[in-house]
Amino acid sequence: MTDALLINEYATQGGGKIIEATLNSPKSLNALSAAMIDELSANLPAWEADVQVMAIVLKGAGDRAFCAGGDIRDLYKAMASGDTDFGRDFFDAEYSLDLALHNLKTPLVVWGNGYVMGGGMGLYQAADVRVVTPSSRLAMPEITIGLYPDVGATLFLQQVPNKLGLFLGLTAAMVNGTDSCRLQLADVLLADDAYPDFIAALQTGQPSTEALAFVKAQAEAMQLAQADAPASDINEFWGELSAAMNAPSLVDVVAAIAALEGRGKWMGKAIKAMSKGSPTSMHLTYRQQQTPISEWHAAFMQEYCLSVNATQKGEFVEGIRALLIDKDGQPAWRYKSLEEVPTEWVDSFYNQQGIALPDYA
Repeated sequence: MTDALLINEYATQGGGKIIEATLNSPKSLNALSAAMIDELSANLPAWEADVQVMAIVLKGAGDRAFCAGGDIRDLYKAMASGDTDFGRDFFDAEYSLDLALHNLKTPLVVWGNGYVMGGGMGLYQAADVRVVTPSSRLAMPEITIGLYPDVGATLFLQQVPNKLGLFLGLTAAMVNGTDSCRLQLADVLLADDAYPDFIAALQTGQPSTEALAFVKAQAEAMQLAQADAPASDINEFWGELSAAMNAPSLVDVVAAIAALEGRGKWMGKAIKAMSKGSPTSMHLTYRQQQTPISEWHAAFMQEYCLSVNATQKGEFVEGIRALLIDKDGQPAWRYKSLEEVPTEWVDSFYNQQGIALPDYA
């Protein structure tokens, strides 16, 4: 065991207990590391089997982030050196954990304060109760590193109303707590300082078949008043973006989003990220969101294939280099525009030849 995951227990009045698991790397905004993944995966079976466990609460250390993404520096080193095994193992472990959380029978709460991005969203979207706060900022920013929205986004972005999951994937747009709830990416908006009171409320319960309903009721009873909630960023664009997502092609969708330039800081930032993102990633995101998938295991199987291929094609390693390693902000994408990207290139990411797919069924 390491200190990557801190585990605490709270006794309940009914003779049960609440497990609190804390991602413990505040300096990296709790970036999801291999050690965190391994320790969570190792503990889940025992927690689920323990009839005294009424709920599991997953949170991040500090007040800046639940989890701002995957810790991909080691993955970069492996890709840069030609090591293909590391990426296979990395994504298998991460997706296996995400799927285990989706299938968990014990009620799961994730306290999504601060940044909830990328790999953090994979954990967050598996929760039965997805808490946001006024400090929350949710995003899937993979286009900026030459990947695509993974960790289950194949399905959870498709569940966003009006196909707006496509907008989030193409722009890496960061959404606040109010908008996260409207987009159905979060369940309840609580105050940033409400965590101790929430745990205390859970401690009044007991393990039973009604535990999930009890946990949800405690969260809903603490819902932040609308007057205290953050102002929506997306409301003024809702109709226009909804129409844009139904444009006949990716090029048309992107053009419709770009036409909203000059309409404020939030939209401007989203358009800027889109304009600098990987054209390959945008094509992968578009195809992903146009291909219906209704089962989590199927989503993760497809993502494993895409991600393993991504580790071998250059775009992903170049994106990480430009953003996180050299930090020059000048990625040399394989193709410079959407129109240049051949269909055959996008198809190649779906090629399963030479990839031993894990059994996520």
